Amino acid sequence: MEHSTLQEILGVEKQLRAELDAEQTQASRWLEDARREIEAAHRAELEAIRQAAIQAEAAGRQAAQDQAAAVARVVEEAARSAERRPAEALRHSVRECIEAILPERVRAR
Repeated sequence: MEHSTLQEILGVEKQLRAELDAEQTQASRWLEDARREIEAAHRAELEAIRQAAIQAEAAGRQAAQDQAAAVARVVEEAARSAERRPAEALRHSVRECIEAILPERVRAR
């Protein structure tokens, strides 16, 4: 009877070892699958960030070009307006601008 009990114990131990090995194998597969999914999600998020940065750069560049074009239109209109003014009126305007930027002590001379 001792021999059969020992055989039973060894059989149960062998079965438990096999189940443990199977669980460890399954856990390893699950961890590997989870790692792959996380890495794929990480790569997708990085790509989304890169695309957002490219779009933001393009939008910023377009906004800067639009603003530069608007400034150029204002300057062109100011130049056309200046061309239509008499020379004496322009001299007066230039003198006023210069006086506005000169320090007080230079204007007093």
